[in-house]
Amino acid sequence: MPSKKTHSVSVKGQFDQDKMEITEITKEDEFTYDFDKILQEFDGKNIMISIKEDVELPVKDEEGE
Repeated sequence: MPSKKTHSVSVKGQFDQDKMEITEITKEDEFTYDFDKILQEFDGKNIMISIKEDVELPVKDEEGE
Protein backbone atom coordinates (compact mmCIF):
# COMPACT_ATOMS: atom_id res chain seq x y z
CA MET A 1 0.00 0.00 0.00
CA PRO A 2 1.44 3.42 -0.89
CA SER A 3 2.16 6.00 1.78
CA LYS A 4 -0.46 8.65 2.43
CA LYS A 5 -0.73 12.11 3.91
CA THR A 6 -3.67 12.90 6.21
CA HIS A 7 -5.12 16.42 6.31
CA SER A 8 -7.26 16.82 9.41
CA VAL A 9 -8.80 19.56 11.52
CA SER A 10 -9.85 19.20 15.16
CA VAL A 11 -11.89 21.92 16.85
CA LYS A 12 -13.73 21.66 20.17
CA GLY A 13 -16.30 24.23 21.25
CA GLN A 14 -19.88 25.51 21.02
CA PHE A 15 -21.32 25.13 17.49
CA ASP A 16 -23.68 27.81 16.11
CA GLN A 17 -25.29 26.44 12.94
CA ASP A 18 -26.93 29.77 11.99
CA LYS A 19 -23.54 31.53 11.93
CA MET A 20 -21.56 28.38 10.95
CA GLU A 21 -19.12 29.18 13.76
CA ILE A 22 -17.47 27.20 16.53
CA THR A 23 -16.52 29.08 19.70
CA GLU A 24 -13.82 27.58 21.89
CA ILE A 25 -13.54 28.92 25.44
CA THR A 26 -10.26 28.33 27.28
CA LYS A 27 -8.97 29.57 30.63
CA GLU A 28 -7.05 32.32 28.84
CA ASP A 29 -9.36 33.49 26.04
CA GLU A 30 -12.25 32.82 23.66
CA PHE A 31 -11.62 31.81 20.04
CA THR A 32 -14.18 31.76 17.21
CA TYR A 33 -13.64 29.66 14.07
CA ASP A 34 -15.44 29.92 10.72
CA PHE A 35 -16.71 26.34 10.29
CA ASP A 36 -17.86 27.00 6.71
CA LYS A 37 -14.34 28.12 5.78
CA ILE A 38 -12.88 25.00 7.41
CA LEU A 39 -15.24 22.80 5.37
CA GLN A 40 -14.31 24.63 2.13
CA GLU A 41 -10.78 23.24 2.47
CA PHE A 42 -12.26 19.78 1.85
CA ASP A 43 -14.62 20.69 -1.04
CA GLY A 44 -14.56 18.01 -3.72
CA LYS A 45 -12.41 15.66 -1.61
CA ASN A 46 -13.25 12.18 -0.32
CA ILE A 47 -13.69 12.79 3.42
CA MET A 48 -14.82 11.18 6.66
CA ILE A 49 -16.78 13.24 9.20
CA SER A 50 -17.14 12.39 12.88
CA ILE A 51 -19.13 14.57 15.28
CA LYS A 52 -19.02 13.97 19.02
CA GLU A 53 -20.75 15.59 21.99
CA ASP A 54 -19.58 15.28 25.61
CA VAL A 55 -22.52 14.93 28.01
CA GLU A 56 -22.09 14.68 31.78
CA LEU A 57 -23.50 11.55 33.36
CA PRO A 58 -26.06 11.92 36.15
CA VAL A 59 -24.71 11.33 39.66
CA LYS A 60 -26.47 8.73 41.77
CA ASP A 61 -28.41 10.30 44.64
CA GLU A 62 -26.88 8.90 47.84
CA GLU A 63 -29.91 9.69 50.06
CA GLY A 64 -32.79 8.30 48.13
CA GLU A 65 -32.91 6.72 44.65
